[in-house]
Amino acid sequence: MAERLAGIDVGTTNCKVGLYTPDGTALAERSRPTPPDADELVAGVLADLAGCVDEAGSPDAVGVTGVAEGGVPLDTDLRPLRPLLWWWDDRAAEQARWLAEDVGRAALFDTTGVDVAAKTPLAGWLWLRRHDPASLDRMRAWVGVPELVATALCGAPLGDRTLAGRSGAFDQRADRWDADLLALAGVGPERLPEQNTGRTKDGVPVVVAGHDHLVAAHAAGVREPGAVADSLGTAEAVVTVSDRVPGPDAAGSGMSWNRTADGRHWALVSGFPHAGRLVDWLCSLAGGDHARVDDLAATVDRPTGVVVLPYLAGRAAPAPDPGRRLSVHGLDPRHGLPDVLVAVLEGACCHARWMAEAQAGHAGTKLGAVTVLGGPSRGRALMDLKAHVLPGPVRLVRAADAARAGAALLAGQAIGVDTPVLGSDELPRDDVLADRYDTMYRDFLSRAQEAT
Repeated sequence: MAERLAGIDVGTTNCKVGLYTPDGTALAERSRPTPPDADELVAGVLADLAGCVDEAGSPDAVGVTGVAEGGVPLDTDLRPLRPLLWWWDDRAAEQARWLAEDVGRAALFDTTGVDVAAKTPLAGWLWLRRHDPASLDRMRAWVGVPELVATALCGAPLGDRTLAGRSGAFDQRADRWDADLLALAGVGPERLPEQNTGRTKDGVPVVVAGHDHLVAAHAAGVREPGAVADSLGTAEAVVTVSDRVPGPDAAGSGMSWNRTADGRHWALVSGFPHAGRLVDWLCSLAGGDHARVDDLAATVDRPTGVVVLPYLAGRAAPAPDPGRRLSVHGLDPRHGLPDVLVAVLEGACCHARWMAEAQAGHAGTKLGAVTVLGGPSRGRALMDLKAHVLPGPVRLVRAADAARAGAALLAGQAIGVDTPVLGSDELPRDDVLADRYDTMYRDFLSRAQEAT
């Protein structure tokens, strides 16, 4: 009988579980909203895994991926000592500013690959040291959100290099925790698990596959220097594989750098944190769902002639500006609601191109083909715009959740199964329309780079 591989993707919005064949074919899939509580989150994932097993049989290996910066301290019995800290929690903003100013933003970036922010775990540990020091003193291990699930499955603390690489305290080049940075928060490296593989009580391998955007990019075939992924979800991330790390001029750009999921190269990562929220807002304006937005968008002549800077609550990479807000330029009485909906999507696609071009500059390459993946990629209007706003060929991954399937496929390595590339299709492209969007993109870039 062919192997069955389980994949778990612990996302900001949803926890997704599935069973797959070694070529990525789905046998059973489940999804439920992600609760903020650690115990409820783990219980839901385990229940959905059991449901998939009832439907399609027991897995031969389990892979877990998910959001990066969140985490929780565990006690000696591997129980949470306090509520989860999530990436969107901004309580550690003061500590992040201190790190940037006193330790040095450029020095931290050069060592850890992180452009320090409130979500950075090191800043969170500093906040805990001030406001809840007992949780750090008593903890047996600190685990990220996907690591929490993997730890519950195998009964021993598990970690992962790509998740450690988002912590702000991991020396990327030396491939180890930085003792001096950890000492700032009084956290010893022995409390930060590095082993990424364990086993269930039944002997099934459990693998922490890594950071969700990197796992999805690897599964989609974005594996060699110059390859680019546009990973869509609650947050959008552009990932560029590089054979070199960015220079000090990238510090403060909102970009981070990390190892790829397979550890062979470097990955440059830029995020658009409110991308999913932006699409949800468009659905509410349209009075329906994604299909309603697609139907209205089909009536619009493109480009719309309206330039939208799509920032609902500040901008991160490639030019952080917390004061930025959504703004509309060129709107006139001939434009209706469908035009506005498309213009917002055009703005989001232009921003993704800006992130990708900035990464290409730091990687010493030219932006070419881009592979798009993730749940929102099912939107027809958004994908047609991606195909024409991005400057090169655009491929769309067929799997609805490349991170979940990718976690399963990477887990297959624990039982000697190679990781295949998920299937994708090149999106149709009209070169004349693409040229018109190239002109519009220059207008967008000029407005986006103006002072707030």
